[in-house]
Amino acid sequence: MIQATGLTSTPRRNQPPVVDDLTFEAPAGRVTALLGGPGAGKTTALRLLLQLDRGHGSAFFRGRPLHRIRRPAHEIGVLLEDVPGHPGRTVRGHLRMLGAAAGVPATRADVVLDVVGLTDLADERLGDLSTGAERRLGIAVALLGDPHTLILDEPARGLSARETTWLYGLLRQFAAQGGAVLVTAEDAEGVVRLADQVLTLESGRLVADQPVDEFARTRLRPRVVVHSPLVGRLAAILEEEVHAARQLAEARAAEEASRMAAELEKAEAAKADTAQSDVADAGGLVKREGAEVGVKVKKRIWRRTRKARSAARGVAAGTGEKKAAAEAAGVAKEDQAATEDTVTKAGEAAPVSPSVPAPAGAEGAGVAGAVGARAQAEAEEDKAVAALADPFSVVRDDETHISVYGLSPASVGETAYRHGIVVHRLVEESADLGPGTSAGARARDPEAPPARLLPRLRFPGPAWPMRYEVRRAIGVRTGWLIGVASIVASFIASVLLARAGGVGELHRLTGWPADLPLPPVAIAAGLVGALAFGDEFRYPALAATRDAVPRRLGLLAAKLVVCAAGAILLSLGVIVLDSAALLTLVGGSAVPLPGDWPELMASVFGLAIGSSWAGLLAAGVFRSTALGLATLLAVPILAVPVVQHAAQDPSLRSLVMLSHRLRAATLDRPPSMIDRGLAVALRLASQPVGQALMLSVAVLLCAYALTGLRGRSTRQ
Repeated sequence: MIQATGLTSTPRRNQPPVVDDLTFEAPAGRVTALLGGPGAGKTTALRLLLQLDRGHGSAFFRGRPLHRIRRPAHEIGVLLEDVPGHPGRTVRGHLRMLGAAAGVPATRADVVLDVVGLTDLADERLGDLSTGAERRLGIAVALLGDPHTLILDEPARGLSARETTWLYGLLRQFAAQGGAVLVTAEDAEGVVRLADQVLTLESGRLVADQPVDEFARTRLRPRVVVHSPLVGRLAAILEEEVHAARQLAEARAAEEASRMAAELEKAEAAKADTAQSDVADAGGLVKREGAEVGVKVKKRIWRRTRKARSAARGVAAGTGEKKAAAEAAGVAKEDQAATEDTVTKAGEAAPVSPSVPAPAGAEGAGVAGAVGARAQAEAEEDKAVAALADPFSVVRDDETHISVYGLSPASVGETAYRHGIVVHRLVEESADLGPGTSAGARARDPEAPPARLLPRLRFPGPAWPMRYEVRRAIGVRTGWLIGVASIVASFIASVLLARAGGVGELHRLTGWPADLPLPPVAIAAGLVGALAFGDEFRYPALAATRDAVPRRLGLLAAKLVVCAAGAILLSLGVIVLDSAALLTLVGGSAVPLPGDWPELMASVFGLAIGSSWAGLLAAGVFRSTALGLATLLAVPILAVPVVQHAAQDPSLRSLVMLSHRLRAATLDRPPSMIDRGLAVALRLASQPVGQALMLSVAVLLCAYALTGLRGRSTRQ
């Protein structure tokens, strides 16, 4: 169950908040829909629920706030925007990587692929998937951790009609198993087929919270669905005819208003003449009856005039409301019947003398004739505005389907017949689905295959950050290409440097030109390390967490270990290949002596590992691969001169020579492996580049820890 109270986004400068004081509930076992047009605040509301955007308010998932849920992937399945993954990764590899982060076995990836119907595309790259397949993969990612709650942002976007029916059935079955489903949508009719409860948003505020049947009866309009190869021509003809009907109705309304005014003046004149003749010839009774007839005629004509003017204003404004037209027609008919009845009764009850029949009889006949002509004109006007029963609009669904609002099926079919347009299918879809029709029955399509039930995970295990990081690192070709490019560059540079001469052993062995701040192998290791965080920020993998990358020590340690292992393998490949190239192409004199191999290899490994960690932490702090690599290259350029200047201090120089003094003090006994390792580490620490890298790694590690703690404190 989802409970949201007072969700309010942080407003921008001089602008209202996108979501303002939003409060709602999405209970378990039901599908709840957030309905609204573009800019209504649906996606922002979901991001506030998941604490991805800053704002106010509270959200609880089964009674717990998000920051107190230990593993959000087991509680909430999320689909926001597009599929969060590297386009070069395979579908199965992407799911297995996320499954390792969520603590589910690798076989779970094949299970969810079978449920969403992507088994045949398991080995395809994410960048090669169609829009519909991407949405299906997003559903699979949301279901991967066996969540209790699904939060989906327009899950049917990009799906065909058949795929949409399948998706609705899957979500209905997920809710039937006791899960809570919260989706956003813009299509009101699609919401009626899916949801149990509809929350309508406008400008970030909740304007309606209704069960789906009440929503369908009160907020949807009936439509006529037309299937024809000439729907474009039919839509244009319908729009032209309705526009002509509106102009005719406006003209008739204006004519009726002027005629009503003329009849009012004629009735007042008839009243005056009748009153005078009654006083002279008919007596008090005739006078009272005549006056009563005049007053009633005046009231009826005044009412008709007022209604006609109101109808004229409504038609001129383009409203065309069915209720107003029906009310005006009903009042006119009622007034006509009442007027005729009044005149008839007055003529029967008040016979006049032969000296005064002409004026009264003439006026009565005139009024009756006017009423009859007016009734006929009103009938013609009702017929002319029949097309304006509802606000008219035509929506082009696709190349062969249109939806017509505001017209009856008979009118649409008659128009198509008159213009020779072939109609394959014409059906009216009513918004009132009846109180006994459930959303589950509406979602079923006999032609669509039934959605498969997703098996539940009984004992989900802990997350495996090391397995996740290994699959992330080897799942795309980028890291392999970078390694191959660095080895080839080192091979060529080492041969050229050895033939030119004048460089040290370390430079010859690693192909390190003097113009480069670091050897190619160190730069490649730093770039691979920067990609470890940079790719996740560019293609967020763990979408169900509160941030794009989880700030867990286990994941950080896994990234450090994997980057170090990759740097060692890369350095080993460079050393072996360059040594073989120097022996073969240059000669044995270009290869360092065997006694220097441990220290040289340790130097290369240290440079590569330090560079990879520096790139990794810099990308984690600055959230960018490019900034991570730029920080790595700036370390030797800016920090090495500072370290060299500081190393000239006598006190620091004495610390640098500490290893030599310790070795001189222990010449009477053979050095052990620990002593040799310590000597190599001290020698590396005495080199300016090594010192700069160690300093940069320490600073970046502190900066990463501070940003992680600050982000965690702000989220809580």
